[in-house]
This record gives sequence, structure tokens and C-alpha cells, in this order.
Amino acid sequence: MFDRLLVLATAAAAAVTPLAAAAPAAAAPAASTAPATTRGVVVIVPGQSLGSLPYQPMAAELRADGYTSLVLDLKGFDVAADAASVAVAVDAARAEYPGVPVALVTHSIGALSGRYYLRDLGGADRIATYIAIGAPQYGSPGACGQPVGAETCPDTRFMADLNAGDDTPGPTTYYSIRSEREWSDGRLDGGQCRITPFPTLGNGGVDHALEPLLPAVLPQVRGALAGVCDGEFVDEPDGAIDPRSTLFPNGVPYS
Repeated sequence: MFDRLLVLATAAAAAVTPLAAAAPAAAAPAASTAPATTRGVVVIVPGQSLGSLPYQPMAAELRADGYTSLVLDLKGFDVAADAASVAVAVDAARAEYPGVPVALVTHSIGALSGRYYLRDLGGADRIATYIAIGAPQYGSPGACGQPVGAETCPDTRFMADLNAGDDTPGPTTYYSIRSEREWSDGRLDGGQCRITPFPTLGNGGVDHALEPLLPAVLPQVRGALAGVCDGEFVDEPDGAIDPRSTLFPNGVPYS
């Protein structure tokens, strides 16, 4: 959700993968051939302004693992609207693969759209696994004052409503992935696997933009999809987390 890192992340994606197809229509999955049998459907929800391209290498690796992976092309400008698009994609996947578990792999502001879907649109009854990468679960100062996605600034009414009550409604299982110097720590109250943070590249903002491409992230996503908590499972009571306590756990201020 930090626009000044968009060019860097997109350029890195182009260097990692030869995929250069035009972006699909909004909320539509990237073109792929699903296996005859599948371990599960993985719906990837991108971060703000990044589009689908930086997530294509991860999607391809998950397909090679036997999953059906779909990358949504969402801009991350409106959390609630993107959550509705997630709902459409999930319903389509469940109709095409009845009885197959569906997981959400989300990044940055996309994690908030995914959680809005789980909490407010009934998604917790449809999603087996929710994986949040670099998620500002209680808001990020990076959103404050920007023309889009400003509802995710800490202490807005939107964020207060999103985090009212149980953050982790079931039967979905919840996983958090982040670098050790991420913008915010991604904690949720209720049951959550907090995967051990991976070593930082240096500045938390650079890590944040590049997370879908970093070598440390894919193994953690794979483990979470397999139900492995490679870190600590924490069950905190409702109200144990406040926005200020989640920000900049390693002292990296936003500027």
C-alpha cells in the first residue's frame, strides 16, 4: 500500500518470471490450467496498486504443488468493494470444485479485504485457511491521508469496526507472515499462527513491497497451506490488541 515502492516491486516481478500477459479483468483469476485433481483452491489477493504480476511466480509454484491457484487483479483502493470481489471469486471456485478446501493468500491491504470478507460477508464458513502476508491488521499510518484506501489508517471507524469482537471467526484457520522489520506486526486476537518472521532486507518498506517475491515467503505459505504452524500459535482474548501496539515492532517509523 506504499505507492513509492510500486515500481521496484513490479520491476522485480518482471525479472523473476517471464510472464508478461496483460492483466486480467478486475477480480478475475489469472489464466491457468487447473489440474484434473487438486489439493485445494488458493485465491491470492494482492496489495494496493501492485496488480497480479508480482504474485504470478507464487501462483505458478503452488500450481506445481498441485493446488489450483487464482490471482485476483484488485487495486486495493476500497477494502469493502474488493472484499465483495473476493466473495465472487470464492463462490465461483467452490462451484467449480465442490468439496475442495479454499484458502486465501493475502498481501498488505489485500489481507484486510480478505478479513472483511471473512467477518462481514460470511466467508469464514467458506474458507479453510487465511494467510496474511505483511498485513496491517490494525491499520497502517501509510494509509493516512492517501486518496485511496484511507479507511485503513489506524483509529478510523472502518478499522474499529473491522476489529470489533473476535478477529478470527472460525472454522477458518489464521496465519500471519511478515519480515522481522515489517510496518506492523500483523497480530489478531483469537486463534492465530504467528509464523516466525523472516530476516529483513534492511528497510521494512522494501520488504513489504517485495514480500510476494522473497524466497523466504513461499516456504512459509506452503507450510501454512499444509496446516503447519512454523512459529507460535497464540490465542489472545478479545480486546488484547490496540492499533498503537502493532505498529513498527522494530522501530521503523513511517516517513
